[in-house]
Amino acid sequence: VHTAGLPCTVHAGEWAGADSVNEALDTLPVERIGHGVRAVEDKHVLARLAREGVHLEVCPTSNVMTKIYPSYKVHPFNVLRDAGISVSLNSDDPPYFATTIGQEYEIAHSRMGLDNRDLVQISEAALAAAFVDEATRQQLRKKLDTAT
Repeated sequence: VHTAGLPCTVHAGEWAGADSVNEALDTLPVERIGHGVRAVEDKHVLARLAREGVHLEVCPTSNVMTKIYPSYKVHPFNVLRDAGISVSLNSDDPPYFATTIGQEYEIAHSRMGLDNRDLVQISEAALAAAFVDEATRQQLRKKLDTAT
């Protein structure tokens, strides 16, 4: 995929720990990592994600329902943000986890302490990391600007 000039993403750091995130970064030319939350287990991996600008597609409800974390209160979403890592809120498998992107934003607000400004920043990070052409990115950027 990478040799064809397409951007790459991979799942890591969900069931396996921070080592799986590091391994993904060592082995694959990824720009995004699905989940990646267990990177918090290693400060060097956190620093590497921030330094290399790798975006994490974080799915709080999935992580809580699969018992990766026992609650939203201890979910490391804010720790990842505080470490300077680009993160977005995602729904993983919406029918299975009975969630939507909108619900993930509501959970981030009501259970994880994020305010509207934080949520806009997260949307901006998601847009910057989106695998879309520049015209589509600009179109979405206008919608985000209009909504805020």
